[in-house]
Amino acid sequence: MTAATDPLLMASPIIESILAAISSPILGVDRLGAVRLCNEAMAELLRSPKNAVIGKPLAEVIEGTQLMQVVETGHGEKWQKFSYRGRSFLVNRSPLLVRGEVVGALASLHEISELEQISSELMSVRLLTEELEGIIDSAFDGIYVTDSKGVTLRINKSYERITGLKREEVVGHSMYELVKNKVFDQSTSVRVLETGEPATLIQKIRNGATVMVSGNPLRDANGNIVRVVTTVRDLTELNRLRDELNAVGNLKTRYEDELRQLKRKTLRGDDIIVHSAAMEAVFDLSSRLSSVDSTVLIQGESGVGKEVVAEFIHSNSPRKDKAFVRINCAAIPEQLLESELFGYVRGAFTGANKEGKIGLFEAADGGTLLLDEIGDLPATLQVKLLRVIQDRQTRRIGDNIPRYIDVRLIAATNHNLVEMVRKKQFREDLYYRLNVVPIQVPPLRERKEDILFMVQAFLKKFCERHHRSKELDPALMPRLIDYSWPGNVRELENIMERLVVTSPGSVIGVEDLPPFLRNVESSGAAPLALTGKTLKDILDEVEATVLRDALARHKTTRRAAEVLGIDQSSVVRKARKLGLALRKEKGA
Repeated sequence: MTAATDPLLMASPIIESILAAISSPILGVDRLGAVRLCNEAMAELLRSPKNAVIGKPLAEVIEGTQLMQVVETGHGEKWQKFSYRGRSFLVNRSPLLVRGEVVGALASLHEISELEQISSELMSVRLLTEELEGIIDSAFDGIYVTDSKGVTLRINKSYERITGLKREEVVGHSMYELVKNKVFDQSTSVRVLETGEPATLIQKIRNGATVMVSGNPLRDANGNIVRVVTTVRDLTELNRLRDELNAVGNLKTRYEDELRQLKRKTLRGDDIIVHSAAMEAVFDLSSRLSSVDSTVLIQGESGVGKEVVAEFIHSNSPRKDKAFVRINCAAIPEQLLESELFGYVRGAFTGANKEGKIGLFEAADGGTLLLDEIGDLPATLQVKLLRVIQDRQTRRIGDNIPRYIDVRLIAATNHNLVEMVRKKQFREDLYYRLNVVPIQVPPLRERKEDILFMVQAFLKKFCERHHRSKELDPALMPRLIDYSWPGNVRELENIMERLVVTSPGSVIGVEDLPPFLRNVESSGAAPLALTGKTLKDILDEVEATVLRDALARHKTTRRAAEVLGIDQSSVVRKARKLGLALRKEKGA
């Protein structure tokens, strides 16, 4: 059969009219795979004019129709799923026969996207219903649902567990009937239906159980009650859970105490030497303050370690990866201090850097600024500092543009600011802005427990720094402990460096001490027996004395461990080694 006699090429006006009237896309090909029939619906789907489609190879027009397979096999297919350009169809494929010979194939498409959407939505509703039923059944509280007439519609598994009642005993029964038959002494569902308001009751059940029931009405669009949903709680179970919660809370408090001790040791590292109860309290407070942004005022004599405390707070805070900026307000002349703090713009004053300069507040943005010796801040700058704290913005000298800053502020001083406020030497409003959380660092003479450990640490530090190998004569220790240390830790550190670099021998003796230390009078405490003893023996003796004193004062090994800053197990082990009697402790 030639192309001229191929019926697919001889579409009559009647056939064209029929094809145009069919709303479903229709496409026909000859046995060579060329498109011969295409109605308007198919042309619209293909987004191409009919005359541009007719005569083209099928593969260039549309893929996936499988019409050529029908041409080859002569077998049609019905209601096969087919997707094209985001739309879903059911397709019928049929062979075209002339006198029993396959001359082409025809495909008709029927869109099913809308049906699939409805089916998908129905599936979502079914899944949601199953999910809600699962949630209701997995709830710890009992759930009881009635309709607008008080008839029980459903209960969950927890209701059966709490009350001992089975589904078949209540589902389908009216609450009025159940109360009348003394299954319940009263009903919150009935109360809600009568009053139209939520209700909570203590309900007694036939089997002796007592529960707390809370009912809530569900209303339709017209405000009519269509359901009453009641939650049920076992009071016996609640009381048991309360007791368990209290026990867990006590255990949690104990673990938190132990973790806090461990955290303090971890956070401090090797550079911070703390063994006294007073300094334990300082760093415990500092550790808690590190997680917040409150302004801190650190007070204490010169040399006690105020800057160390400030650095500890910063290095353990969320700002630890940002700048820690320190300025000594007493060390910079007043005329320069303002430009250091706030910066200046180009040409702000004679001698200024021609490019201008940022201030320390801006340099510390995102981090922490330590204003050391805040008591020496000039009165004129106190006003500007107060404004920066209040507004959280700063202005460079010679500039009217405010710059917003995010700075954690820590102030430190060795002055009595309260007395300075009383004498009008320090602004009262600024004092209260700075004194949000005060930290008082005690002088070294009030925490002599730390001296022994500081001496060892400083000796090791300066021997390593100056490449020396030195030991201490045990006779030095009483003098170092009894001295009042007016310069505090800084003075002790300087003395230890001096002894390491100036002592002629490998053992630092009493004769190497400065005169004011050699002549220190005994405090009256029982002297250490030094003759024939090594430094280790002396330290062990001091450690034993400190341990006995801590156990005598604080009664328990746990509290003694907290004060001494060591593990409870270490206290127990050392006490047993010394033959000290230990009290039996609760929970141990």
